[in-house]
Amino acid sequence: MVPNTCSLQLYSPHVAIRRWTSTVANCAAFNVSSTAAQIGGFLSKKPYAPPSWASDLSLVPSHNFILGQFPTLIHKWNLPNLPKDTEVWIKRDDLAGMELSGNKVRKLEFLMADAVAQGADCVITVGGIQSNHCRATAVAAKYVNLDCYLILATSTLLVDEDPGLVGNLLVERLLGAHIDLVSKREFVKFGSVALTDLLKKRLLEKGRKPYVISGGGSNSLGNWGYIEAVREIEQQIQLSGDVQFDDIVVACGSGGTVAGLALGSQLSSLKAKV
Repeated sequence: MVPNTCSLQLYSPHVAIRRWTSTVANCAAFNVSSTAAQIGGFLSKKPYAPPSWASDLSLVPSHNFILGQFPTLIHKWNLPNLPKDTEVWIKRDDLAGMELSGNKVRKLEFLMADAVAQGADCVITVGGIQSNHCRATAVAAKYVNLDCYLILATSTLLVDEDPGLVGNLLVERLLGAHIDLVSKREFVKFGSVALTDLLKKRLLEKGRKPYVISGGGSNSLGNWGYIEAVREIEQQIQLSGDVQFDDIVVACGSGGTVAGLALGSQLSSLKAKV
């Protein structure tokens, strides 16, 4: 089923944003009752206790939601032509959950808990037209009964067109996320903070209670997702009994994953170079 869409052009003195809103917002809702949310712990909100080596950090989160399937596996990666005495292992955060897989869910566990604690009724975030972070945010928001507003950057030629149902856009639109398109040129010129602030102001004027999530979920709260991941790696190493890692190699976009891993590795017993 293809969602019907409507276009509403929203203007500020400086930037034009095109909005595409699904009219079948609840056709794929994952909302669950508070009772069902407690079965097996998934979707439950729980008090957060940091690792002992991170307890002195500032801004320790008070709670997090259980949104991912953790711990994720670590297994040897049999790559050809490796140098002698070199092993490569891979941590499978792609298996953290079908809709939320990848590094985003670890950050969103903390960010969504904070949004709910602050009494938000919707979240705002920003990214590219096929942003994995935006898709994961739309899924997480639906799980915790919040509306989701996405600002997506696309080419100038496509900014006035219906964004379609390709890739992550299909998931976002089936979930009823409100999609605002902005050109990449405007995105670079004005920046994500100004764009999210503009949308937040408009939602506040309508009586909504928005919570802004930075691009990639990378901020002082979201980064705790990968501080916590270091504790998980530590525990997996202890269970293995004979594996130690010298280096951690990770792709970097908004920087939150690297920041959490680097800080956690330095403070913990891991001491791997990131």
